[in-house]
Amino acid sequence: MTKLARRVAASALAIAGITASAWPALAQAQGAAPVKMVAISQSNEGGFPLWLAKKLNYFANNGLDVTIKYFPNGGAALASGAAGDWQGGWIGSPPAITGWAKFGLTPVGTMMKEDRNIKLIMRKDAIKGSSPAQVLATGKIGSVPNSTWSQVLFACAKHFKVDPTKMKVVPLEPPVTRQSLRSGEVAAGTTDSSPDIDLVNDKANFEVVCDGAIAGTSVIDPWIVTKKFATENPAAAAAFVEAGFRASELIMKDREKAVAMLLDYYKDAGIDGDEKKARYTLAYRDYQTLDQALADARQGATEKALTETAQVFVAGGAYDKVPDLKGAVAAGLPILEAAKKLRK
Repeated sequence: MTKLARRVAASALAIAGITASAWPALAQAQGAAPVKMVAISQSNEGGFPLWLAKKLNYFANNGLDVTIKYFPNGGAALASGAAGDWQGGWIGSPPAITGWAKFGLTPVGTMMKEDRNIKLIMRKDAIKGSSPAQVLATGKIGSVPNSTWSQVLFACAKHFKVDPTKMKVVPLEPPVTRQSLRSGEVAAGTTDSSPDIDLVNDKANFEVVCDGAIAGTSVIDPWIVTKKFATENPAAAAAFVEAGFRASELIMKDREKAVAMLLDYYKDAGIDGDEKKARYTLAYRDYQTLDQALADARQGATEKALTETAQVFVAGGAYDKVPDLKGAVAAGLPILEAAKKLRK
């Protein structure tokens, strides 16, 4: 039994408050077969830490046999999660909020912050002789409804003192927004890395006028586990989260190694990427450490970020009210704390 495995076992007792003989998963931590789990992801750079944790055997070393299942977006994964087809992974904050409200999907700390990654870009010819505020007030803007893209757009509108309800928002998926910006069908649009690299670097024709950080709104993507998995196998949930954060920490600590590994991830996940895109996107995505995630959860920053996103859903009519997100963060906190104890 390895030192880390002993910590996994002790973590289970701390979370569950039950005896070793009453806890089936403890046998695994003591050297039996690894705990199998399916983890959800998406084929974009947000899924890099999850892939890296598997590639570097962080999951395996924590007693987990993880299979990664890719979905086109987080919302598409929710139904199968409710049915028990997967046990954890990472997801955007909108589907995380929906999953919590519908079947107790538990956010376990912030995997990544995208405040700087989601941007509001405007055509230079639209701004010429005008201003960002004027463009928002009169021009067509491409964005994804009821999303973090809308969250940033509305926050940017307020930053420029424009009433968000008065904007002419054209509901477009990100690839169509970028295409429409190039063709001039919209004057502005929300984008993210790495697909927006050409727009951001084409400074003669486009300008990044705002992002989440500038507008003062926080956009997060949490690690998640299903309520069933966390309840039945708390030590494995903690081990999963610890390994995921270990991968994120490596990315932030060693960028050269991260770039090389990201190129491998592009190939494995079928992403159109190269070294230029890898360096570009890593400059905008703030993958979080376990300590950062713990501090945000304890101090209310995670709840605040999720609430800001949920309020966009309420304004858009997707929700009648903001769900109990304080309860969501509280449900994941013991798992985060147990993950931290694995390192002591």
